[in-house]
Amino acid sequence: MEDISYQLMRAGMQDPWLVLSGCKVLGIIDEVEGSWIQIVGEDIPLMVIEGMGNLINKQQFSWLPDLIKKQWPKYVLDVIVENLQHYEIICHKEACTKRFRQRFTLGVHALAERESALVFKVRCFQKSDSYEIIKAPAIDRYV
Repeated sequence: MEDISYQLMRAGMQDPWLVLSGCKVLGIIDEVEGSWIQIVGEDIPLMVIEGMGNLINKQQFSWLPDLIKKQWPKYVLDVIVENLQHYEIICHKEACTKRFRQRFTLGVHALAERESALVFKVRCFQKSDSYEIIKAPAIDRYV
C-alpha cells in the first residue's frame, strides 16, 4: 500500500477544509453534527477523514472557545475565532466587564497553550465599546 501525504487548508475560520495531496485537491471535509465527513471530491478513506478530524479537533482554535464559555458562563455569551491568534469574546449585556477583565486576564494563561501569543477582543452584546487582552507566550524557565 502506498503512503499518501495530505495537507489540510481552508479559506476562513468557518469554512470547511480542503484536502490536498501535492498540488491536487482530493476533496472537502467538514464536521457535520459531530462527525467528520467528506462533502465533495474523490473517495478519501473514512479512517483517514476521521484522523484528519481528530487532528483538527485537537487544535486550540477548536477547543478554546468552548472552554472559555464553560469557565466564565456568567460573563461570556460567545467566542468567535477570527484567526489563529485573534479571538472575539462577546459578553452578556448585563455582565460587569471590569470584573470579567480581572478574572479573564488571570485565568486565560492557565487555559490557553503556553507557546501561543493571543489577542482577545472583549465587548458586550449590542454595545460598541471594547477592549483587548493580550496573552503573551510563556517563557519556560527550565529551557
